[in-house]
Amino acid sequence: MSTEDEYFPWEDVEASNDNQPLQLEHSGTNAKQFYAARAKPCHRCHAAADMLSWVYFESPAETWEHLCGSAGWLTVCDRCYWA
Repeated sequence: MSTEDEYFPWEDVEASNDNQPLQLEHSGTNAKQFYAARAKPCHRCHAAADMLSWVYFESPAETWEHLCGSAGWLTVCDRCYWA
C-alpha cells in the first residue's frame, strides 16, 4: 500500500503549508466542501477527511522547469504529521 509520503517530500509539503500567500489564494473551506466526500481518511489513525487539514500543495519551481511539477489539494492529519 502506498502513501502520500512516497509522492511528496515532506519539506515541500511544509513549504507549501507555510506559504501564506499560496494558502490565502486557495480556500481550504471551499476545497473541503467540494472534495470531502471523495477524500480518504488518514492512513495512520483513520481520522475522517473532514477532520484533516487541507493544504494547497505546489511543488518547487525546479519541478515545473523539468515538466514534472505538481499542484493541488493535499490532506494532512494534524495528529500524525504536524505533531
